[in-house]
Amino acid sequence: MMMTVLRVHPNGSEELACISLQDVDYMEIEGRKIVYHANNQKFRHISTLSEMEECLSKFGFDMLDKTNLVNLNKVASFDETQGKVFFEEPANPWSKYATVALIKQKLIRKEMIQSATAHIREVLKRIKGEEVNRREANA
Repeated sequence: MMMTVLRVHPNGSEELACISLQDVDYMEIEGRKIVYHANNQKFRHISTLSEMEECLSKFGFDMLDKTNLVNLNKVASFDETQGKVFFEEPANPWSKYATVALIKQKLIRKEMIQSATAHIREVLKRIKGEEVNRREANA
């Protein structure tokens, strides 16, 4: 069986790794954490979503609520009234979803407004450019 763990380097830094339980020599507790010893290396068990977020944030994962860690690259839509993100579009009553904490909902709304405003500006610039081209063509 493969497990996702944190490889503990001699300098104390950690990185995400996968190990096979067949390679584990023994396990012990260090500071309330399970540590796996395998092939002269130490690996620490990942026991919280916060620890996973630290490792996976650079890959697009974010804690949208205290109970979930969401791959933002997979989010298809956001329902403001329910405070949920969905992973398919259009969402239906059977769609998978993750809840979004109120503070994150506010950030999402703000980002959506900024994104929409930027898009509207681009559309208006394009329309203005087309009008100028039509006037020049008719002149």
